[in-house]
Amino acid sequence: MRNSSNIEPLVISPAVREIANEDGAVLLDIEQGICFSLNPVGLRIWQMLKQRYSTDKIADLLEKEFHTPRPDLVADISDFLVQLEAKHLIRHSPDATAEQGWFARILPQKRKHLRLN
Repeated sequence: MRNSSNIEPLVISPAVREIANEDGAVLLDIEQGICFSLNPVGLRIWQMLKQRYSTDKIADLLEKEFHTPRPDLVADISDFLVQLEAKHLIRHSPDATAEQGWFARILPQKRKHLRLN
């Protein structure tokens, strides 16, 4: 992972479908045609990822919920995110300008050169 304290640049693949219950969840990647299972803790982390929580926020909530030492939680969360990324269930989002089309990227630069009187 690039930055273990902040997951804002991580995006869940739009190809992932989720079925959850009290035992955890099953994630289906419809592009790869592969299923992945999550235990209840994995499901909690997945839900917080969908809400775009930072790793620190996830660790805070899990520390209160499971009374586990924070360094262990941060390491486990980081490992889990690396596994999700390796399976292409999440990815690092390119910066905002890269997600825009080419015209939107050049328009602000062109606007600087225009002057209306």
